[in-house]
Amino acid sequence: MKKILIVCLVFFVIGVSHGCYYDKEQLLIPPKTASTCTGIPASFANDVAPLIQSSCSQSGCHNAGSSSGPGALTTYSEISNASAQIQSSIQAGRMPLGSSLSAAQIQTIVCWISNGKLNN
Repeated sequence: MKKILIVCLVFFVIGVSHGCYYDKEQLLIPPKTASTCTGIPASFANDVAPLIQSSCSQSGCHNAGSSSGPGALTTYSEISNASAQIQSSIQAGRMPLGSSLSAAQIQTIVCWISNGKLNN
């Protein structure tokens, strides 16, 4: 009888300790962390346009009249309209051809897109 009581007690303790694990919401759904864009400049005129102009809208790439990829990337509307292609290309490292952007430069462009592609 004593062995049965000990076995039952062990199963009870194991069941209670593991059963409660799934009741802890913070273990099942991790808390939201701060946005990765916090503190990242996302100004089109000051941050994004100069990056695009120096890395993308050069002769033979995405300058005026270009038909490469999304076409020319010289104005706000052209860059804004091509933002999905720009984001996927720079994050995959496919663009810019012949050079690369730093992680901070990529994050600046991605954050500008994520924050609504403002013409600021």
